[in-house]
Amino acid sequence: MAIKRLGSLLVEEQMITEEQLQEALQTQKKSGDQLGEALVKLGYISEEALYRFLAIQHGLDFASLEGVELTPSLVSIMNAQVARRFRAVPVTQDNGHMVVATSQPDDLALSFLPKEIKLGNSKLKVVVAPSSKVMALLDKHYPLPQTRGAGDIQSREDAIEQVKEQAVDARDAARSNMLESAQEDLINPEDIDVQILGEIGKEDEEEEASGGEGPTMKICDFIIIDGVRKRASDIHLTPFEKKMTLKYRIDGSLTEFRAPPATYKRRLATRFKIMAKLNIIEKRRPQDGRISMRVDGKNVEIRISTMPTRWGENVVMRIVDQANAVLDIDLLGFETDQLDLFKKAVAQPYGMVFVTGPTASGKTTTLFAALNYLNTPAKNIVTIEDPVEYRLPHVIQIQVDNAAGRSFASVLRSFLRHDPNIMLVGEIRDAETADIAVKASLTGHLVLSSIHTNDAPSTLMRLTDLGIDPVYVGASVLAVASQRLVKRICDKCKEPFKASEEELLHVGLNPEDIATATIFKGRGCDNCNQTGYKGRLAVFEVLPMTAAIRETIFARGTLNQIKAAAKGSGFKSLREAALIKWKQGHTTLEEVLGETFE
Repeated sequence: MAIKRLGSLLVEEQMITEEQLQEALQTQKKSGDQLGEALVKLGYISEEALYRFLAIQHGLDFASLEGVELTPSLVSIMNAQVARRFRAVPVTQDNGHMVVATSQPDDLALSFLPKEIKLGNSKLKVVVAPSSKVMALLDKHYPLPQTRGAGDIQSREDAIEQVKEQAVDARDAARSNMLESAQEDLINPEDIDVQILGEIGKEDEEEEASGGEGPTMKICDFIIIDGVRKRASDIHLTPFEKKMTLKYRIDGSLTEFRAPPATYKRRLATRFKIMAKLNIIEKRRPQDGRISMRVDGKNVEIRISTMPTRWGENVVMRIVDQANAVLDIDLLGFETDQLDLFKKAVAQPYGMVFVTGPTASGKTTTLFAALNYLNTPAKNIVTIEDPVEYRLPHVIQIQVDNAAGRSFASVLRSFLRHDPNIMLVGEIRDAETADIAVKASLTGHLVLSSIHTNDAPSTLMRLTDLGIDPVYVGASVLAVASQRLVKRICDKCKEPFKASEEELLHVGLNPEDIATATIFKGRGCDNCNQTGYKGRLAVFEVLPMTAAIRETIFARGTLNQIKAAAKGSGFKSLREAALIKWKQGHTTLEEVLGETFE
């Protein structure tokens, strides 16, 4: 798999230009030097700046080696073949630490140096140093055989070639051993079909010249592909003092899996940041980015967030599997009467339709299913999102970027000058955005949006809390849908069971209420990892703006008065909708009670 290498990172950090990189790659082909050495020889970057950058990239300290001399005891710690294979020299040993300087801090060197050095009771600390300083110490303390004559000993050139061949053989063997070790520590990382899309995924000359994948890349790829295959919505990689944890959120619940060794925590965080085009040097502030990948033939979008913690950077990745996204409004899980109300609302020429619920409850999917239902080339549809998750044809989609002045409110103002029929506002968070959206809905535009409230009636109160006049709220809102996700019973181990009278009384039902219904639960099997659940389904409550509700809002009624007016028009709450799914055998009573409240 193609990866972003040193040259691409130097260009991104504006340490060199793209033209300088290409020239260095051509020089590298002819000379056989490493890319960094070619850049230094061309004068495009100083040697010290190059290796300081490499140190930061790998999360290591930098050592200039100025005036450093090796004692015989230090030299004896490492043999010449190992020293030259890894371009490493032991420089100090004190206070229980052995400091080794290297000019090639790749995964193999960092992983195998401890096995190749006589550490005793010391702990190894690897630092990065300029190549010229390391090579000078190597030539002085670990010299190659000198030429003594034609028949006496092989020439210096032959000796150099032999050492190179031995290094290549040793590196290949080490890489093989490392991958076997990774398989033992994690899960088999082979049989991975992953392709990073876009700039990172292109097959470029630099990748070919720099030698392919390392164990860190393999493990990062495996974590993502394993999460996708396990249907995870989120991946959590958390560092601690002496370990790291790996958790997948599957069907709404976090499940811990075997994590890579703690020695990888800095390198994994750096690798994921490289994939997401984040600043790998910045480790003191949170960062957010995006990775576009093709996994097992499917397009997958990954939103990544890093957060500095006491023991390293915490990494959380949200997986958006567009291939498995349900954007058919008829398949979302609405009850028949709810679906009719929701379709009627979004089919109006102007007004506002809200979808509400907690984080990760499926609001964006519902909004885009509504857009997909309305989407035709004859309609001008524009969206403002943070971030853009799904892509639809004929739809103009804009990503929020506060640093560039693209806030929800500022883009909304611009939208109105682009003659839209339908506008989607990813989320209404503040009074300014709410005011512009409401006024747009009153001037001939259909506005779809989400807002964070616990239920549909509370959304109407939330708008007034944001400063919207109740008259405008009653005149603009067409409907509000609130939703939750509940776990679906596994089809492979689904079996009927008899609900106890206590359980029925707990949710306000009598045994005769479900006398004709068959209640199910999941026994637990390999298909569902012994949980009894596989997948999730949405439950909804849909509140249409009826005359009774509108009059209550105009009169500045309380939330309880709005709910009473809704009940009078046949409004079905989230708990009531979830109990229908329970009676139909799709979910369990535990899920109903855990995800909804009365």
